[in-house]
Amino acid sequence: MWWSPSHPFKSTVTGQSAQQLAAAYEKGTGKQWTQPLGFAHALFEIAVDTLKRTKDIDSNVAVRDALAATRLDTIVGNVAWGSGPVKNVAKTPLAGGQWVKGQKHKFDLVIVNNQLAPGVPVGAPLKLIA
Repeated sequence: MWWSPSHPFKSTVTGQSAQQLAAAYEKGTGKQWTQPLGFAHALFEIAVDTLKRTKDIDSNVAVRDALAATRLDTIVGNVAWGSGPVKNVAKTPLAGGQWVKGQKHKFDLVIVNNQLAPGVPVGAPLKLIA
């Protein structure tokens, strides 16, 4: 799973937790949250942070350099270009998830493995699908 309401991160722009962001989305749209929600929000966090750190807002090069220097704890986790597998790639925590019969929705996506992201809490054990 890329992102879920269970992820232990918060927005640098709104201060919302992942749970609060997902709940606001569901209330505002009447639809269930989806994994890309956190990353769409994180893009705005990165944009705000980049523009705040840009030395010359009228310079494309200055904006690019500020973006490339990003080191920010976002709602999807830490985003830091240059620390990923290749330049201009940032890795974020990845957990294992499983769709299960839901309580609030027909199906819920639950974290069942956090081996690669120990800070993300497991919500349920992996279930055998018969």
